[in-house]
Amino acid sequence: MTRDTRTRILVASLLLFNEKGEPNTTTNEIADEVDISPGNLHYHFRKKSDLVGALLSEFQADARQVLQTPEAGHASLDDFWVFLHVLLELSAAYRFLLRDMESLVVEYPKVGNVLKHFARGLAASFELYLHGMASAGVMRLDIGDTQVTSRNLAVIALFSERFDALIDSEQTADDSALRVAGSVLNLLKPFVAADTARHFDELVTHYGP
Repeated sequence: MTRDTRTRILVASLLLFNEKGEPNTTTNEIADEVDISPGNLHYHFRKKSDLVGALLSEFQADARQVLQTPEAGHASLDDFWVFLHVLLELSAAYRFLLRDMESLVVEYPKVGNVLKHFARGLAASFELYLHGMASAGVMRLDIGDTQVTSRNLAVIALFSERFDALIDSEQTADDSALRVAGSVLNLLKPFVAADTARHFDELVTHYGP
């Protein structure tokens, strides 16, 4: 029962942080959401930083599963598409980490370290997928293209939502995910091999305006 309450607190915290932002969410609001007393919440997590730390550990575990490299040095377009989807699911599940990055890093320095490693791992994963698709003949990329493009893809995945929020404050998590997917695929479009172009265009149409 204790473990179940702890899990419910973490789930409620994540939902509220994603919806309102971590700085705008109080522990009393979390206790209300779980329908427990503030004292009961305090028993499991003495302060909000403990909640953030627990969610950060969950994020790290989930991120390790997402940042898996393609096997045997080759990757199909469908392999990349699956990778992109699970990455977007991860970003949506922990939306507050990327959206509230500056304030979180100031308040909780460990967040900065975790996100730094995640950003490096993400860029490396993109680069390995691009190498894999180039080796499989799916993409036409040289080493220089791969390095620059993988960095640009990581920037889009990490910061696109924050840019979109400047011009559309009403966007939802789903809107953001669609825009990121569309931006990633359109960035890759000039590099697609001729015999893959039709399949690639079919994927792009799912995320167009």
